Amino acid sequence: MAVWHRSHLIPFGLAVIAFLIITTGGWTRISDAGESCPDWPKCFGTWGFDISEEEQAEWWEENPDEIDSRGAQHRYTTDQIFTEWAHRGLVGIIGILVIYSHYTAWSLRKEIGERTYRIHYVATVFLILQAVLGYITVDLDNAPWTVSLHLFMALMFTTSLLAVGLFWWRDQSGLPDNLKVKENNNVINIVSITMLLVLAQLLLGAYLSTSYHRGACGVGTEGWPLCSSKIIPSLSEFGVMLQMSHRISALLVGGLLIWARTKIDDDIIVKAFNLALLFFGFNVALGGVYILSANEGDFPEWISLLHLLIGVLTFLSLAGAYLMCIVSKREITDG
Repeated sequence: MAVWHRSHLIPFGLAVIAFLIITTGGWTRISDAGESCPDWPKCFGTWGFDISEEEQAEWWEENPDEIDSRGAQHRYTTDQIFTEWAHRGLVGIIGILVIYSHYTAWSLRKEIGERTYRIHYVATVFLILQAVLGYITVDLDNAPWTVSLHLFMALMFTTSLLAVGLFWWRDQSGLPDNLKVKENNNVINIVSITMLLVLAQLLLGAYLSTSYHRGACGVGTEGWPLCSSKIIPSLSEFGVMLQMSHRISALLVGGLLIWARTKIDDDIIVKAFNLALLFFGFNVALGGVYILSANEGDFPEWISLLHLLIGVLTFLSLAGAYLMCIVSKREITDG
């Protein structure tokens, strides 16, 4: 069955949309538009995004309990509201497509296997949880821990779609030989550990950015590569401690990636690690540029978004490697 609507391309296509959702979600946070639609699922009581300042003021008067941390006098721009509106719109679109994909997987479960359908069921649950967390994030005024948890669930949802696609592909037509990994538990352990540490680093960065401690070490040459022009700064302030934790963990994770790369000889996993190392090294440099190019209280937003997305791609490179290990191992076991 090579017809597109019955193929493994469906979950892979959904994974691309999920990445776009992460992109718009990141831009929503970075552009300070995280509460530009204070209610949910509507936006200022409407389904549109062109909300004038007068209309915003009227809505705040009618809904004083929804006033966020910026106060009732704050007004959002149309661009900010559109960013949040588009983010929610993409979530709605992927929700419809996931239902379609879920039905397709159910109807093909004899062909693609019950396991693939069960994994798809998990992916569907992840999407529901992601939507709930989106509501909680808005309701709790973009608390840093909710933003990190929201990102975590988005990554789990995207990874689960990749898992569905790989198992679907394997059970329907067989994975190509160049995507199969030789059975090696040591490789799986190495990949899983590095993947989880990169994930932790990514979530720590999201928390750091959202909690407004990104400038805790200063900006310009004072803030990077040193912290407040010191190799070992005072850690009495939470922001400095958080900033230094992020930087030190980046060095440790980078070192682990380099070490892990030397322990792996499987061709497809080597390529995945090379890609992850390329992304990670570029992102470390990008983090430095982010601090160096900032003025007091003014950080370049596009660099912040790029920093997030490169971090996501680093994780997905390793997640893809891990999934190929698992799918290949199951193929040997089932065979």
